[in-house]
Amino acid sequence: MAKKPLAQDLQFEKKNQDMLKLPKHARIQKRPIPHAAIASPYAGPSVPKTVYVSTKTPFMSVIKRVQKLLRQAEKRATASVNLSNGKKSEKQKFAQLVRGQEELVKEEVFVKATGRAMDKVLSVGKWFEERGDEFVVRVKTGSVLVVDDILEDEGVKKAEAEKVQAEEEEKQEDKDTTAESGLSKSAIKKRKRAARAVAEAEESELPETRTRWVNMVEVAVALK
Repeated sequence: MAKKPLAQDLQFEKKNQDMLKLPKHARIQKRPIPHAAIASPYAGPSVPKTVYVSTKTPFMSVIKRVQKLLRQAEKRATASVNLSNGKKSEKQKFAQLVRGQEELVKEEVFVKATGRAMDKVLSVGKWFEERGDEFVVRVKTGSVLVVDDILEDEGVKKAEAEKVQAEEEEKQEDKDTTAESGLSKSAIKKRKRAARAVAEAEESELPETRTRWVNMVEVAVALK
């Protein structure tokens, strides 16, 4: 049976609701996504080993980093195994080997990315998956909550407000002419409501930040 491709049928939970619609005088400035401190390769198995990937991260540097972390995991798993100890029976030595192997499989290296860098992480997973005799690979999707700053241009804001005010005054002056042009009263009221909504949106105070969810892919690699 053909092996299912690593990236096939990836699904992401849609978490973002209706996002705040910004007026013309405001723009979004994205903050860097915060990450936990990078763990030392020599830290124990209880400390997660994570490699974060961006679009600029060289592919082979990720591969080498993961391999280095896995080699250290292998050293930790086999450090307690002493097959030359003549005081231990073959059964005890075999039990040691089994425990060491179990610890080795449990200690995974996590490769994570968001956005456009997710394809690179999947390529890293595929590279290890193609060497299936040596590695165990699994893929998980998720999302990360990020914060964006909302920046306002006061000059543009003032110009927009003056424009809206001028348009309102012009519409008020042309009220009678517009009514005579054949528009119904309901259409005239609709135009007024739309103009008021624009003016209120321009005058309302914007928050300094907004939050949103971005998709994330995590590839876990372990030695067999």
